[in-house]
Amino acid sequence: MAGGESFRIDLDEVEAAAKMIQTMLDDLERPTADLLAVVGQIRPTAYGTDALGKSLTGATASVGGLTEHQQQVLDGIKKFLTNSSQVAENLHQMVQSYRAVDEASSAELRTVEGAGATPPPVDRSNAPRPTGVQLVDGPPAAPPVAPAAYDDPDRPTLEYNHADDEPDYVPVMF
Repeated sequence: MAGGESFRIDLDEVEAAAKMIQTMLDDLERPTADLLAVVGQIRPTAYGTDALGKSLTGATASVGGLTEHQQQVLDGIKKFLTNSSQVAENLHQMVQSYRAVDEASSAELRTVEGAGATPPPVDRSNAPRPTGVQLVDGPPAAPPVAPAAYDDPDRPTLEYNHADDEPDYVPVMF
């Protein structure tokens, strides 16, 4: 992120999301196995050899039969579960990595703070000063505000944004 923009990640929320994904995947494991077993038991001959059976097995069309489409759906379910499991694992890894970096940074800061890293104050009373420069303690004064160079008396106003007290129309009643 360029330009000094920043963001914060709530690691507890990320970890909770990863655990929720994993819990949902665990809940889907048994139904998925049952579905795979049931679909695996169906043979193309179960649909019959009549016109309907041929349509279901894909013998009358080039788009494939019900068995082929079921297998594609099952492959998609397996891929979804695998990808979701990988997402949960990646989130867990990210949380661990961020926490390790945060802990290392905290340890370094504690070391720096404990070692008295603040430099001693410098005595500037005897330091040579360039001519024409005056040292001032405190923040610099704000620059004076310059008057507007040009004031247009015909400039538009935003008064038109406010509703009039009286409407421009008279309601007609029938």
